[in-house]
Amino acid sequence: MSSAPKKRKLSIAVGDKVDALWPADGEYYPAKVRAINEDGTIALDYADGDRRNDATTSELRCKKPLLEAPTTPEAPPSEPSEPSPINPDDALRLSYAPDTTSHRETEYEAIRRFFAERLEQRRGGSLYVCGAPGTGKTLHVERARAHVLGSIPTRDAKACFLRGTAFASGDAFLRAVAKGVCSSSVLQGDPERGELLLRLKETCDAGTKTNPVLRVVVVDEIDSLLKCGGEALRKVYGLATRETSTLALVGVANAIDVPRRAFFGDIPRNSEEASRHGTVVFRPYEHKQLVDIVKQRVGEGVFAAPALEFVARKVAAHSGDARRALDACRAALLSARRHGEHPVSMARAAEAIRESGGATHGPLAAVASLPHHAHVALRAALDLSTNADRSFTRSALATAYSRLQPQLGRRGDCAGAADDSVALLESAGLVGAAPDRRSKALKARNPGQAKLRVLVDADDARAALE
Repeated sequence: MSSAPKKRKLSIAVGDKVDALWPADGEYYPAKVRAINEDGTIALDYADGDRRNDATTSELRCKKPLLEAPTTPEAPPSEPSEPSPINPDDALRLSYAPDTTSHRETEYEAIRRFFAERLEQRRGGSLYVCGAPGTGKTLHVERARAHVLGSIPTRDAKACFLRGTAFASGDAFLRAVAKGVCSSSVLQGDPERGELLLRLKETCDAGTKTNPVLRVVVVDEIDSLLKCGGEALRKVYGLATRETSTLALVGVANAIDVPRRAFFGDIPRNSEEASRHGTVVFRPYEHKQLVDIVKQRVGEGVFAAPALEFVARKVAAHSGDARRALDACRAALLSARRHGEHPVSMARAAEAIRESGGATHGPLAAVASLPHHAHVALRAALDLSTNADRSFTRSALATAYSRLQPQLGRRGDCAGAADDSVALLESAGLVGAAPDRRSKALKARNPGQAKLRVLVDADDARAALE
């Protein structure tokens, strides 16, 4: 009869590097053994500066010691070099994010202050960021969050970014919130909504904790949750506005009246609960601001002044959407290059404005015109564009599409067949045939192996989807 294998005892010595449990949130973090106490407990120095004196071996995971890199003589300081200029074509892409942005200092500071105050007080709250499309809402929320919380240890603050259009139900939204900012134990046992809300409330309650964890949930396109998950959204908002809560909810959307419709209901505007809710409004860009934004990216001399002024005025009069201004400017720049013009003339600017609705001149308008199930197919196509020639088969795209559907939520408008979605992408000029060396007979016999590829810049397409 063979005996059960004995469990090996963990051998720990001073100076060992380990992953150690932090009891406040149940997560493991890098640490170094500082001392072994007489009672067998262990004193630890965590990598981010925190200390603990009462850890047990059951709360440690050993790590192999890291080899010290050989020291090399320090190189003499070099003269600072001028930053290499960015190609104007790349600078006007939707996927390019400059280090600084203009005309949003007040809005950014309000969002940054919200995150800083929540972190300092270790208390929750809610902030609604709204405004017209293309006014920089999501960009500045993410920059403020990264600035305040980016270097904070996860035992002090946890944050997650969710997109409202990704959820088919309130339960899916609640689970994503729990997974994003709570430990895995909250979802253990696949709890029903009532039990899950109770666990969320207990986890996000500061109670008597001396150093509670701030939990930040950012939801882009939060207004899309009103139909499929409005009740769940109200519950999360209720948790965020409790006095002892450590949950901070930040919602981003275009509609200005979402807080009233989604959260307040019959609550008077001047009530204590309503006072815990803040709003930051991003106004549409004016034409002078759009001119500044383009010049900040490409500098002077790329566009003739009247041409840039023309594009900015047209876009400002229509929407004030900076993305549309960048899209039109890039189309005008590419057209000017084809015609050997420099700087970009008024004629090219007018041409770009006239034709800016076509996919050839930028993916933004083409993607915006597509239904949700075609967006799912485009995401699948982008995920598959990883090999050398960036091609994929039609059957592989159908499989990836089917796999993404449940991840993005089983929405009613996401029920279209994969073939219909791919047909929409092809008609919009976003996806097309790739070189295929198979014989005509093979192509006819197995159309599912026909090769496709994304026809627009992948980064631009992802930015347009966002």
